[in-house]
Amino acid sequence: MKTFCLLSLFSSVSAFLPASQQSISSTALNAIPFDKEIGVLAPIGFFDPLGLVSKGPYGSDNENFRRYRELEIKHGRIAMAATLGMLTQETSRFEGFISPSAGIKFADIPNGLAALDVVPLAGWVQIAVVIGMHEYLVKQVPDKGPGNFGTGYFGVKMDDQSAYQLRALNVELSNGRLAMLGILGMFASEIIHGEALYETHMFN
Repeated sequence: MKTFCLLSLFSSVSAFLPASQQSISSTALNAIPFDKEIGVLAPIGFFDPLGLVSKGPYGSDNENFRRYRELEIKHGRIAMAATLGMLTQETSRFEGFISPSAGIKFADIPNGLAALDVVPLAGWVQIAVVIGMHEYLVKQVPDKGPGNFGTGYFGVKMDDQSAYQLRALNVELSNGRLAMLGILGMFASEIIHGEALYETHMFN
């Protein structure tokens, strides 16, 4: 397990490295007030009680804001995938073996955090390698907004700053924030009750 944790940290460390100078300089030139940015929604508005935008390690306020927004979008997307994964695994499993040599089937892997002790080390290494390759090979489109990798919104291309794009980006940020809280809540519940998605029993 310690090896897996180290591999995961290594593969994701680039998420916290400074952004490229090209994207930073573009951000500085096209900066808009923070309280007008995408994701600043009523009733809270621009929320930075700790002053991280002005105290961040990535340079100017605009550079800090952009980097934090990139991380927020990335973590939100991961959390949305994790939330869907938790819900899907509660009712479905792949057919076949995850490790034929060890005789472990996908159906043998429990949902939630309990899977950490069941999935073989080789499986975690493969996951860490794929994450690392994605971080290294998939790059953001220069001079575009945070999180833009040139693939559109679920594959649909959108004009920059169009009403449709702005609404879609706000929806993504809102859903990502909710998913980050949701997956943390699921993990906390599992630690407390010893069972993934314990609260779903009320619907049985």
